Amino acid sequence: MGPTGRGRRAAERRGRNPGVARGDPLRDRPRRDHPADSDRVHPAQLAGARRGPTVRCHGIESRSDAVTRIAAIDAGSNAIRFIAADFQAPSSYDVVHRIREPIRLGHRVFTSGGLDDATMDAAVAAFRRFRREIDRLGVQRFRAVATSATREAENRDRFLERIRAESDIDLEPISGREEARLVHLAARTRVDLSRGRWILVDLGGGSVEVSLVDDSGILWSESYRVGTVRLLETLAAADGCHDSLEAWVGRQLGALTIPPPEAYPGPTAFAATGGNIEAIASLALSYVDPLKLALLPANRLDAVIVLLSAMSVRERIDELHLRPDRADVILPAALVYRHFARLARTDHVVVPSVGVKEGVLLDVAEQAG
Repeated sequence: MGPTGRGRRAAERRGRNPGVARGDPLRDRPRRDHPADSDRVHPAQLAGARRGPTVRCHGIESRSDAVTRIAAIDAGSNAIRFIAADFQAPSSYDVVHRIREPIRLGHRVFTSGGLDDATMDAAVAAFRRFRREIDRLGVQRFRAVATSATREAENRDRFLERIRAESDIDLEPISGREEARLVHLAARTRVDLSRGRWILVDLGGGSVEVSLVDDSGILWSESYRVGTVRLLETLAAADGCHDSLEAWVGRQLGALTIPPPEAYPGPTAFAATGGNIEAIASLALSYVDPLKLALLPANRLDAVIVLLSAMSVRERIDELHLRPDRADVILPAALVYRHFARLARTDHVVVPSVGVKEGVLLDVAEQAG
């Protein structure tokens, strides 16, 4: 007897998409948001790899007097993240605690203009928890930043005041340029930017920051209001739109550019940051160590797009073991990354597994001396 119901639909999908047929390791290997214990990607295999900072992950523990305990909060459009680390020097730290709250601040903001009450209440509760962790861990310095959803919310002043009043944390909305600076600060600890110039793409829920960088700093930067949550929310609100997600996203990306490669001398490479590219790399590669670089071939990114396009959000959760708030945004994210990779004319995407929160940690540590 042949397959029926869901099994038949899956078989039909595999027949239409030979790139994800049964037997393809991209399809059949267990998947998840975080790396599985499998073949290790060694840094020596990666172009542009560099040592530093020294980063180790531990459970919650007490600190010695020789270290400074620093925390960072990144209130993004798709999730709010907390990280605490012990610094022995401005570029050497041990991560002691992480929290990820799946609170989508971009919900409603990108279509109606403001944070809804339920989302605001959940975010304020998360910040009360962060305050308890700051106090319990004995954090000495911290900084909390918010990106595009908070930056654009019409009721952001009320939101910021509630967080300040209920958690005693000053949440700072930052510009796209500051986002790019923080990501560059984190990326340069994982990638040897002295080897030519790099296109650095940081994709969030509300915006994408695209920079041309080298070891001296940011040479060119642009913030585009094209993030994964914004794309999904805008498409859902577009009455009468019958396009596929891929076709619709493709039209939104048409005006997004980078300086053409012939406009700057020397070799150029491409690096991408954000939770989605880390999840994409984990899907495409046999193992991704979050403390090291991953090198994602462009053709594997294409294969992930074929795979995700053939699956519903529910199937991505059940079969690929993605979190619900990752499963719906990962396909538009992959399309955005591919758009910029093609503009950069690159065969590989370097994934340094850092982002805004690591940049905030390093920035606070530098200021602390």
